Amino acid sequence: MSCRQQQSGLTLVELIVATTLTTLVAGSTVGILRSTAAARNRAQTQLALQQQARAAVLAIATALANADRYPDRDALFEGLDDWLGEMPADRIRFFTLSTRKVRWGQPESNLKECEFYLAQPPDKPFALLMRRTDPTRNETPDDGGVLECIAENVLGLNFAYHDGIGWCEDWPQDTNGWPLAVCIELAVLAETEPPKLWTISRVVSFPHRKAENQEQSEEE
Repeated sequence: MSCRQQQSGLTLVELIVATTLTTLVAGSTVGILRSTAAARNRAQTQLALQQQARAAVLAIATALANADRYPDRDALFEGLDDWLGEMPADRIRFFTLSTRKVRWGQPESNLKECEFYLAQPPDKPFALLMRRTDPTRNETPDDGGVLECIAENVLGLNFAYHDGIGWCEDWPQDTNGWPLAVCIELAVLAETEPPKLWTISRVVSFPHRKAENQEQSEEE
């Protein structure tokens, strides 16, 4: 009877081996769970940044598509080719028709001055894409309005303007006429391991408006 009981028990060596295997399996499981959680967080961070960048480009494209282009008004449209250090940081400013509320509880016009540009905060490594909206009907455009950040981790913002012949890097305010199209390019970087870079582009056309260079070409 005592011999059977001795055979059914675990020896010290077997107990040590079993404990070691359990520890290894538990450690491997924790490592796998941590890697899975890190990969999920990385994917979520990248997806959120990509969605934010796409929404920002869509906001610019929508504002451009609704830009005020009536010939009986001195409509504002200005595209500046600019840099922020070694980073392309173009700026665009125009009037757009929008029912989006900017200052709740205050009277505002549907015709809004809208500006998109990059700003570099001193405490961040990358630039922010800013939208400035002025809903007041001023006699001349000014720097008033409401500022919003619509994209983070921006590596570059570039606009190009088609004059009917080719693409231009800028569109001065005193240009006679409108571009036939505007190309928007936005580059953003996800600070993950490894880093992920996206470049999102979109073209907005103005088919009913002739540019100055096109009119001159047709006259010649």
